[in-house]
Amino acid sequence: MTCFHLLLLVAAILSAVQARHICHPANTTISAEKDECPFCITVQTTICSGYCQTKEPVYKSALSSVYQHVCTYKEMRYENILLPNCPPGVDPSFTYPVAVSCECNLCKMDYTDCTVQSIGADFCTATRLLL
Repeated sequence: MTCFHLLLLVAAILSAVQARHICHPANTTISAEKDECPFCITVQTTICSGYCQTKEPVYKSALSSVYQHVCTYKEMRYENILLPNCPPGVDPSFTYPVAVSCECNLCKMDYTDCTVQSIGADFCTATRLLL
């Protein structure tokens, strides 16, 4: 095998590995709860997950700004479920996002958690009810 063919093989392998981790919709479990309701339940949904290309400037200056892209929603829809055993007068509906498609873009703070590390989508403060 020539050096050229070896380089092509390495490039193909790296492409395949990177393609598995690029920004894409991924299935996950989230917790649905309201402060007024005694139970939380888990729901299957789709979120955006994966890596985006980052940039590290060679020359860094306080005057220049670098915008890093994150994996975020391109298109989404919302679904509703009803939480069980909510007291009278409390709306039992819980609305959650479902990723339809994803993209590498600036973080949209209106509907995206852009923190480095969060508590996790399936964290529950109420008693978890298994359905």
